[in-house]
Amino acid sequence: MHAVKPRQKRTQKRRRDILSASLRCFLQHGVDAATIEQIRHGSGASAGSIYHHFGSKQGIAVALYVEGQQELAEVFRNAMVGQDSLREGSGAIIGCYCRWVADNPDWAMYLLRVATADLSDTDAAAISDIIRQIRDDLIAWLRPFAERGELADLPEDLYTSVVHGGSSHFARHWLAGRQEIELTAAAAHLAESTYRALTSLRL
Repeated sequence: MHAVKPRQKRTQKRRRDILSASLRCFLQHGVDAATIEQIRHGSGASAGSIYHHFGSKQGIAVALYVEGQQELAEVFRNAMVGQDSLREGSGAIIGCYCRWVADNPDWAMYLLRVATADLSDTDAAAISDIIRQIRDDLIAWLRPFAERGELADLPEDLYTSVVHGGSSHFARHWLAGRQEIELTAAAAHLAESTYRALTSLRL
Protein backbone atom coordinates (compact mmCIF):
# COMPACT_ATOMS: atom_id res chain seq x y z
CA MET A 1 0.00 0.00 0.00
CA HIS A 2 1.39 3.39 -0.98
CA ALA A 3 1.62 6.07 1.71
CA VAL A 4 -0.48 9.17 1.12
CA LYS A 5 1.82 12.02 0.17
CA PRO A 6 1.69 15.30 2.14
CA ARG A 7 0.39 17.20 -0.89
CA GLN A 8 -2.34 14.64 -1.40
CA LYS A 9 -3.28 14.90 2.28
CA ARG A 10 -3.54 18.68 1.96
CA THR A 11 -5.71 18.31 -1.12
CA GLN A 12 -7.99 15.82 0.62
CA LYS A 13 -8.25 18.08 3.67
CA ARG A 14 -9.06 21.11 1.54
CA ARG A 15 -11.79 19.16 -0.23
CA ARG A 16 -13.27 18.03 3.11
CA ASP A 17 -13.11 21.59 4.45
CA ILE A 18 -15.02 22.86 1.41
CA LEU A 19 -17.66 20.16 1.79
CA SER A 20 -18.05 20.85 5.53
CA ALA A 21 -18.41 24.58 4.99
CA SER A 22 -20.84 24.01 2.14
CA LEU A 23 -22.95 21.72 4.28
CA ARG A 24 -23.27 24.41 6.94
CA CYS A 25 -24.12 27.06 4.34
CA PHE A 26 -26.65 24.89 2.55
CA LEU A 27 -28.46 24.01 5.76
CA GLN A 28 -28.48 27.62 6.94
CA HIS A 29 -29.38 29.36 3.69
CA GLY A 30 -30.57 26.65 1.31
CA VAL A 31 -28.64 25.47 -1.72
CA ASP A 32 -30.09 28.12 -4.01
CA ALA A 33 -29.41 31.07 -1.67
CA ALA A 34 -25.97 29.99 -0.46
CA THR A 35 -23.07 31.64 -2.27
CA ILE A 36 -19.56 30.63 -3.23
CA GLU A 37 -18.32 33.58 -1.18
CA GLN A 38 -19.99 32.18 1.94
CA ILE A 39 -18.45 28.78 1.25
CA ARG A 40 -15.07 30.39 0.60
CA HIS A 41 -15.25 32.29 3.88
CA GLY A 42 -16.35 29.22 5.85
CA SER A 43 -13.77 26.86 4.38
CA GLY A 44 -10.78 29.15 4.07
CA ALA A 45 -10.37 27.97 0.48
CA SER A 46 -9.99 30.28 -2.47
CA ALA A 47 -12.78 30.54 -5.01
CA GLY A 48 -10.38 29.01 -7.53
CA SER A 49 -9.81 26.00 -5.30
CA ILE A 50 -13.55 25.53 -4.84
CA TYR A 51 -14.17 25.59 -8.58
CA HIS A 52 -11.15 23.33 -9.16
CA HIS A 53 -12.50 20.64 -6.85
CA PHE A 54 -16.20 20.82 -7.68
CA GLY A 55 -16.74 22.95 -10.79
CA SER A 56 -19.77 24.79 -9.42
CA LYS A 57 -22.03 25.21 -6.41
CA GLN A 58 -24.29 22.54 -7.90
CA GLY A 59 -21.27 20.26 -8.12
CA ILE A 60 -20.72 20.69 -4.38
CA ALA A 61 -24.40 19.99 -3.64
CA VAL A 62 -24.31 16.79 -5.66
CA ALA A 63 -21.00 15.68 -4.13
CA LEU A 64 -22.40 16.13 -0.62
CA TYR A 65 -25.43 14.04 -1.50
CA VAL A 66 -23.54 11.28 -3.33
CA GLU A 67 -20.79 10.96 -0.73
CA GLY A 68 -23.30 10.92 2.10
CA GLN A 69 -25.26 8.16 0.41
CA GLN A 70 -22.02 6.28 -0.31
CA GLU A 71 -21.11 6.41 3.36
CA LEU A 72 -24.57 5.18 4.29
CA ALA A 73 -24.28 2.37 1.73
CA GLU A 74 -21.09 1.27 3.47
CA VAL A 75 -22.79 1.50 6.88
CA PHE A 76 -25.65 -0.70 5.66
CA ARG A 77 -23.28 -3.14 3.95
CA ASN A 78 -21.21 -3.58 7.09
CA ALA A 79 -24.35 -4.06 9.16
CA MET A 80 -25.47 -6.96 6.95
CA VAL A 81 -22.13 -8.80 6.82
CA GLY A 82 -22.39 -12.18 8.50
CA GLN A 83 -26.01 -11.68 9.55
CA ASP A 84 -27.90 -14.94 9.02
CA SER A 85 -30.88 -14.01 11.20
CA LEU A 86 -33.55 -11.81 9.64
CA ARG A 87 -34.53 -10.32 12.99
CA GLU A 88 -30.97 -9.57 14.11
CA GLY A 89 -29.86 -8.43 10.68
CA SER A 90 -32.73 -6.01 10.16
CA GLY A 91 -32.12 -4.74 13.69
CA ALA A 92 -28.46 -4.17 12.86
CA ILE A 93 -29.38 -2.19 9.75
CA ILE A 94 -31.79 0.05 11.66
CA GLY A 95 -29.43 0.42 14.61
CA CYS A 96 -26.45 1.39 12.45
CA TYR A 97 -28.52 3.93 10.54
CA CYS A 98 -29.80 5.54 13.74
CA ARG A 99 -26.28 5.75 15.16
CA TRP A 100 -25.01 7.29 11.92
CA VAL A 101 -27.76 9.92 12.02
CA ALA A 102 -27.02 10.69 15.68
CA ASP A 103 -23.31 11.04 14.90
CA ASN A 104 -23.82 13.04 11.67
CA PRO A 105 -26.98 15.12 12.20
CA ASP A 106 -26.14 17.87 9.69
CA TRP A 107 -25.26 15.45 6.92
CA ALA A 108 -28.32 13.34 7.69
CA MET A 109 -30.55 16.42 7.58
CA TYR A 110 -29.08 17.38 4.23
CA LEU A 111 -29.71 13.93 2.75
CA LEU A 112 -33.29 13.94 3.99
CA ARG A 113 -34.09 17.48 2.88
CA VAL A 114 -32.14 18.19 -0.29
CA ALA A 115 -34.05 18.19 -3.55
CA THR A 116 -32.55 16.08 -6.33
CA ALA A 117 -34.80 17.22 -9.15
CA ASP A 118 -33.67 19.30 -12.12
CA LEU A 119 -30.22 17.73 -12.19
CA SER A 120 -28.00 17.25 -15.17
CA ASP A 121 -28.08 13.78 -16.70
CA THR A 122 -24.62 13.07 -15.27
CA ASP A 123 -25.54 14.16 -11.76
CA ALA A 124 -28.85 12.30 -11.86
CA ALA A 125 -27.04 9.16 -12.99
CA ALA A 126 -24.51 9.42 -10.15
CA ILE A 127 -27.29 9.69 -7.58
CA SER A 128 -29.34 6.91 -9.18
CA ASP A 129 -26.31 4.60 -9.16
CA ILE A 130 -25.69 4.89 -5.44
CA ILE A 131 -29.40 4.59 -4.54
CA ARG A 132 -29.59 1.51 -6.75
CA GLN A 133 -26.52 0.05 -5.03
CA ILE A 134 -28.15 0.41 -1.60
CA ARG A 135 -31.25 -1.33 -2.97
CA ASP A 136 -29.27 -4.11 -4.64
CA ASP A 137 -27.18 -4.77 -1.52
CA LEU A 138 -30.35 -5.12 0.55
CA ILE A 139 -32.05 -7.40 -1.98
CA ALA A 140 -28.98 -9.62 -2.15
CA TRP A 141 -28.92 -9.94 1.65
CA LEU A 142 -32.66 -10.67 1.84
CA ARG A 143 -32.65 -13.25 -0.95
CA PRO A 144 -31.68 -16.29 1.19
CA PHE A 145 -34.47 -15.49 3.66
CA ALA A 146 -36.94 -15.30 0.77
CA GLU A 147 -35.72 -18.65 -0.55
CA ARG A 148 -36.27 -20.23 2.88
CA GLY A 149 -39.77 -18.80 3.07
CA GLU A 150 -38.94 -16.50 6.01
CA LEU A 151 -39.70 -13.30 4.14
CA ALA A 152 -42.94 -11.72 3.00
CA ASP A 153 -43.35 -12.16 -0.75
CA LEU A 154 -43.24 -8.56 -1.96
CA PRO A 155 -42.13 -6.87 -5.18
CA GLU A 156 -38.39 -6.27 -4.77
CA ASP A 157 -38.72 -2.50 -5.02
CA LEU A 158 -40.85 -2.44 -1.85
CA TYR A 159 -38.24 -4.00 0.43
CA THR A 160 -36.13 -0.84 0.60
CA SER A 161 -39.16 1.21 1.69
CA VAL A 162 -40.14 -1.40 4.27
CA VAL A 163 -36.64 -1.62 5.77
CA HIS A 164 -35.61 2.04 5.60
CA GLY A 165 -38.91 3.91 5.51
CA GLY A 166 -39.76 3.92 9.20
CA SER A 167 -36.30 4.87 10.45
CA SER A 168 -35.80 7.63 7.87
CA HIS A 169 -39.26 9.06 8.68
CA PHE A 170 -38.50 9.05 12.41
CA ALA A 171 -35.02 10.49 11.82
CA ARG A 172 -36.45 13.36 9.80
CA HIS A 173 -38.71 14.42 12.69
CA TRP A 174 -36.03 13.73 15.32
CA LEU A 175 -33.59 15.99 13.51
CA ALA A 176 -36.24 18.72 13.37
CA GLY A 177 -36.74 18.46 17.14
CA ARG A 178 -40.25 17.05 16.89
CA GLN A 179 -39.54 13.78 18.74
CA GLU A 180 -38.88 13.42 22.45
CA ILE A 181 -37.67 9.83 22.18
CA GLU A 182 -33.94 9.58 21.60
CA LEU A 183 -33.06 8.20 18.20
CA THR A 184 -30.88 5.39 19.47
CA ALA A 185 -33.57 4.39 22.00
CA ALA A 186 -36.18 4.32 19.23
CA ALA A 187 -33.99 2.07 17.09
CA ALA A 188 -35.07 -1.12 18.90
CA HIS A 189 -38.76 -0.34 18.38
CA LEU A 190 -38.20 0.59 14.74
CA ALA A 191 -36.23 -2.61 14.20
CA GLU A 192 -38.97 -4.77 15.66
CA SER A 193 -41.67 -3.13 13.54
CA THR A 194 -39.48 -3.56 10.46
CA TYR A 195 -38.97 -7.26 11.21
CA ARG A 196 -42.70 -7.78 11.66
CA ALA A 197 -43.40 -6.02 8.39
CA LEU A 198 -40.84 -8.16 6.58
CA THR A 199 -42.36 -11.37 7.88
CA SER A 200 -46.08 -10.62 7.90
CA LEU A 201 -46.90 -8.39 4.94
CA ARG A 202 -48.70 -10.04 2.07
CA LEU A 203 -49.95 -8.59 -1.19
